[in-house]
Amino acid sequence: MIDRNILRERLINDFDYPEKNVDLVADKITAMSPNVYVAFETWFNTGNITDIEVEGFNYAAVKAKDDKMNPIAIYLTLDWLTREPERAKAALARPSKPFRK
Repeated sequence: MIDRNILRERLINDFDYPEKNVDLVADKITAMSPNVYVAFETWFNTGNITDIEVEGFNYAAVKAKDDKMNPIAIYLTLDWLTREPERAKAALARPSKPFRK
C-alpha cells in the first residue's frame, strides 16, 4: 500500500494537482479495485506500465482516447470501467473536445 503522505506529495509536486483536490484523488486511488490498484502501485513505484485490460480497454486504449491524460487519470479511468462499465464506456466513446484556453 502506498503511503498516503507520499501519494499526496507526488500528486502535488510531480503532477501539479491543486492541493484542494489532492485528498479526493488520493481517496479514489486508495479505493481502486484490487487489480487496477496493483497496476497503479507498480507504475507509481517504478514508472513501469502494467498492461491490464478492463472492459476491453487497456492503458494505451484509454490514453488514445485523450492523449492529455496523465497516468493517474488513466488508472482512475480503468478503475471507473470496473465500477461503472456502461457509463465509463459511454464517456470514452464520445469524441474528445479540443483544448481551449
